[in-house]
Amino acid sequence: MEIQVKIIKVLETQSFTSQKTGNVYVKNVFIGETQGQYPKNIAFAVMGEDKFSQMGIVVGGTYNVSFDVESREWNGKWFTEASAWRAQRIDGVQQPANNNNVTAQPQQANDVPF
Repeated sequence: MEIQVKIIKVLETQSFTSQKTGNVYVKNVFIGETQGQYPKNIAFAVMGEDKFSQMGIVVGGTYNVSFDVESREWNGKWFTEASAWRAQRIDGVQQPANNNNVTAQPQQANDVPF
């Protein structure tokens, strides 16, 4: 799927360690606002810091975001996530992500479904 959004916020980077394999995973989330009479906010998750950096997400920029939607069941509850795999800036020059000047350290979580 693809949608055009204006980036309104970039959340802090999260880091997860798998209890099964011990691998560390990095997740970045940015919030995009749709255009139109009734704009909606969408949280897009990006797995991998290198992939997020390549997208060049800048708050205030307008992007065409390609993403997949997936729902998962965990402990009897369902969670839906929009996973972005490409973002192309359409209102100007592509710039490197600055993570909205967030200086906090990555958060640690253990065995959280994502």
